[in-house]
Amino acid sequence: MDRKKKLRIRLAWYLLLTAGLLIIMLFGEQLSPHDPYENNLLKIDQPPGAEYWFGTDQLGRCLFSRILTGARSSLSATFAVVLVTAVLGTAAGVIAGYYGGPVDRLIQKLLLIIQSFPGQVMAIAVAGVLGAGVKNAAIALVSIGWIPYARMSRSMVLKIKESNYIKAARLCGCNSGYIILRHVIPNIGSVLFVTAMLALPGTMMEISSLSFLGLSAKLPTPEWGYMMNEGRKVLMTAPWQTLIPGGAILISVIILNRLGDSVQEYLEYRTGSI
Repeated sequence: MDRKKKLRIRLAWYLLLTAGLLIIMLFGEQLSPHDPYENNLLKIDQPPGAEYWFGTDQLGRCLFSRILTGARSSLSATFAVVLVTAVLGTAAGVIAGYYGGPVDRLIQKLLLIIQSFPGQVMAIAVAGVLGAGVKNAAIALVSIGWIPYARMSRSMVLKIKESNYIKAARLCGCNSGYIILRHVIPNIGSVLFVTAMLALPGTMMEISSLSFLGLSAKLPTPEWGYMMNEGRKVLMTAPWQTLIPGGAILISVIILNRLGDSVQEYLEYRTGSI
């Protein structure tokens, strides 16, 4: 089997697994065998069994149903943060690199100011000021996550903006907006796409960390990181309440990480980099 076919099979496999995560994200609550919000004080802290596959929590709620439902909060926030940061960062970097001058200096100073703070500490601070909630946690991560895209896109635009095809487009009378959309972004898009794919697992870990600290999801919304925080109170007597949400995070991060690696390897092979 040649290398190209191996890369395609690997990419298809992880795309299939990611599609499974998306299906759970979209339809997890509908697939739940029990009401994920229903308290049953007669079945508190039950271990995994035939009726409750993943056991129950400290309020007697079905942990399997809450894992399925919580995928929407955890995964949707991850994809939304990566999408927004990629768009905002790329826009800022392209504008700074293409136009230069005062606009470039302003964006560069803004980057330096934000980078002077440790990223995770700043995210916690922003989330703490805005208050608990998945949207506020996403805003906190967006506030720091756009920087790598801005720096990368700016450096690439500086390299290509004086290329012959850009000069030819200017001589043909094309305006700056047309040149950016039709010539600049298509030439840097593949690198930024790979960067976004590789950012997925790290972003999910950051969202789960904020949730674990109580800065993301609000009760009674199930969210994997917050479910781990709730489960740690009974870690010695009911360890499944922490280990199962942690396992869901771990499996999702591994799938997203391998998907990013597979996309990167495949695109590098297509472009002849490897």
